[in-house]
Amino acid sequence: MLTLRAGRTLLASASLVAAATLGLSAVPAPGPVPLSGTSTASATAEGILTSVAPRPASLGTASYAFASVVDSKPVRWNPCAPIRWTANTSRGPAGGLDVLKASVARIAATTGTTWQYVGATTKVPTAGYLPRSAVTAYPPVLLGWTDGTASDLLRAQPRSVLGMTRTAWFGVVKPDGRKVVATRAAVIALDRTDALPLRGSSSWSAVVLHELGHAMGLAHPSDSRQLMASVLPRTIADLQTGDRAGLTRLGRTAGCITL
Repeated sequence: MLTLRAGRTLLASASLVAAATLGLSAVPAPGPVPLSGTSTASATAEGILTSVAPRPASLGTASYAFASVVDSKPVRWNPCAPIRWTANTSRGPAGGLDVLKASVARIAATTGTTWQYVGATTKVPTAGYLPRSAVTAYPPVLLGWTDGTASDLLRAQPRSVLGMTRTAWFGVVKPDGRKVVATRAAVIALDRTDALPLRGSSSWSAVVLHELGHAMGLAHPSDSRQLMASVLPRTIADLQTGDRAGLTRLGRTAGCITL
């Protein structure tokens, strides 16, 4: 999530990794055991957390961090399968869809993943959009502009909040004890009440890139010079070296995921 403090060009966000828990259950005979979790990105202006939460998962560096780690591996999408996405720009700025498409293309190129736009939707970005358990077909990643009245992701958040990202991952524990998981769904709510330029620093383009970084599995690094930092310097408009390094570890070069 990103925030903007009135009167200052200051953005901030912090990954709460709110419920990156393992949903394990016993089975009567040897076989895969269901595994699931979620990750939520949230913060207030100047990086002050809105609630107490675990620190970002380890395995990262000062310049990038991962939101969730299972079996010593960052939780990520299967980079060998297309990631479908949809958008609700009905309450967003003119030209908003072009910004979303350009940001998605930037993330796709950095990670080596394939994103497929499936068209517009009227669905509102809310927590309820995400599946609570493994399903046969997962919904496309939803990006859209909304507000606290329509979306619980933005409701009761400080006025400075610009956006919120929540993801859901699912997997199994193999009979040999190995845990295999993959992110399967994500929703990004952008606060329509914030007036930002479409491109450049402190813009919707920078905000969307940051939130897509969360959707891919990144948390906030300690390095304040990165786009994924909890407080975004006003001069940053694109992914930085650490951001790209972290995204690369979440992308195609990390290999396919077979559940």
